[in-house]
Amino acid sequence: MTARTHGHRVIRLAAAAAAVVAVLPGVRAGEMSYAASHGRADYRAEHLLPGAAVTLVPPESVEPVIALTFDDGPDIHNDPALLAVLAEHKVPATFFVIGRNAHRYPALLKAISDAGHEIGNHTWDHTRLITQTAPEQAQEMARTARVLAREGITAQWFRPPYGSYDEKTGPLARAAGMDVVLWTVDSQDYRDRPPEVLEERVVNQLTPGAVVLMHSNHANTVTALPGIITRAQAAGYRFVTLAEWKSLMTRQTTVAQKP
Repeated sequence: MTARTHGHRVIRLAAAAAAVVAVLPGVRAGEMSYAASHGRADYRAEHLLPGAAVTLVPPESVEPVIALTFDDGPDIHNDPALLAVLAEHKVPATFFVIGRNAHRYPALLKAISDAGHEIGNHTWDHTRLITQTAPEQAQEMARTARVLAREGITAQWFRPPYGSYDEKTGPLARAAGMDVVLWTVDSQDYRDRPPEVLEERVVNQLTPGAVVLMHSNHANTVTALPGIITRAQAAGYRFVTLAEWKSLMTRQTTVAQKP
């Protein structure tokens, strides 16, 4: 291969790599997520519910509902206050719990579930899954599932930490009876912005069918939540768990059988 030919090949490869980065900003090598590095997923089944055998209802037919989701709990400092706000406004939510936290605070896990909120699996220790083998990823899910089972909870949903997953993650989650779900609105509460900034960020991104990412382990989330709820409700939105969201927003797809 001549130097000129080799140079052209390098240029073409660099251009292709740049195109991938442009499509998936913030995604590391090996990642498949459109929400990696806390970005947002498009309102498309392959991005928001990767690998699920469903399609999302057309945007023009979407009901004005919102699924609030809280990651990284149970958090002994903030979850009791979050539960109080949700109860006051009669709003259901979905909590994606870390297994080691659920193991440490089983009474709080039970309180979240008993209040009518849905519980999802968020791995055992919030590791970035693309650094793990398939057995290691399966163990992250299974250890958390065992803790949930002690309280009679079976998770329907799995959310990969950081929105980061690879080709192994979806099949493993589905084998464990869970769908992978990301989010369409990133509150960025993990950046510890002032509550009023957090409130504006969420409210300004709301659309029918939105899935909102927030976190249990940030006090600014608790402070911003009442304003987010009241403004969303004033705009005609209704809050639902992810289970109800799925029943309203998705349609099953049929995989063609080979003759």
